[in-house]
Amino acid sequence: MRKTESVIVLDESNMTEKQTKAELRELAYQEILGLFENDKKAANRWMSSSVRGLGNRAPISLMGTKCGIQKIRRLVGQLEHGVFP
Repeated sequence: MRKTESVIVLDESNMTEKQTKAELRELAYQEILGLFENDKKAANRWMSSSVRGLGNRAPISLMGTKCGIQKIRRLVGQLEHGVFP
């Protein structure tokens, strides 16, 4: 019985982590859309292209982790302020 309770708690924490990543991904995508003045085609093209400021990786490849999402958001913020890494 106790073991089952632990599994349930673990599942709930994983769900919360996934929701948090999903929310961060959505926020990042909205920021990217803003960078491209709501041009979804341009934003999606950028997401799948090699980006120098991300170590020549495509932003979409970094969207699976919080750390990757933060790197993308930081770069978008820099680009919006005219800082080109």
